[in-house]
Amino acid sequence: MGDSIDRELHRAVGLADLASLCSAAFQFPTPELAAALKDGSFLSDWRACILDVCGRVSEADEALLAFCDEAFHAEGADYATMRREYSRLYLAPGSKVPVWPYESCFRHRAAGASGVPSLFRSQIALAVERSMHEAGVAPVKEHQEPGDSVFRELDFLAYLHAAEGEALRVGDEDARSAHLGRLVRFATDHALPWIPDFMAATEELADFAVYRAFARLGVRYLAELRALSCNAGASVSCTAFGNGSSCAASASAGRSCVDCGEADE
Repeated sequence: MGDSIDRELHRAVGLADLASLCSAAFQFPTPELAAALKDGSFLSDWRACILDVCGRVSEADEALLAFCDEAFHAEGADYATMRREYSRLYLAPGSKVPVWPYESCFRHRAAGASGVPSLFRSQIALAVERSMHEAGVAPVKEHQEPGDSVFRELDFLAYLHAAEGEALRVGDEDARSAHLGRLVRFATDHALPWIPDFMAATEELADFAVYRAFARLGVRYLAELRALSCNAGASVSCTAFGNGSSCAASASAGRSCVDCGEADE
């Protein structure tokens, strides 16, 4: 395997793992997640992924890791408090929810529409599920949890990154092109139009640093996703975050290693 292909493979695998870690962060908290924050294994995995994606850990990434390490050992990062905070942020009843964790609902509110949107039968939710099925992925518990939840979409992105990596590993350029095409289309049509603003809203409205840290990690992964989409020729903005809003960290931790010219170092 040539050096260029090996680098691209490491990058695809690293991106898959970053997306998976982001998905875990925005699912309902588990004792395992809380323990991984405290014992350092979550951030150790994140650092390893950044090394795969960029070939090095930049000063901005070191600063992000330090911020998250402090947040993960601060008040609110215990299992019980995280469950309460997650419920307050994302699971409040009806239209009172501070941050909708579903694409269709989040974009419904962002567009200024009134009322409570459908969780399962909206055009967006159905389009997300159709994209997953076309890629051969059946959403887990698709009749219990909307397919357009932030963590389901991140899981799907992780799958597509990993599928591209596997195609690279076996030298199947046609399969790689197909997976990359699906990835860029899904990022352009679904993930990038709303998840950056979801992260911004989370950082703004979180009562505890742990969820602000999760939001900044999400911004960091999305910077790489946007760079990948731009490099693949997608019609997405390479500078704006979502619909114009950004987390406080977007100017530094939100920069991709491609932005910084580090990808091949």
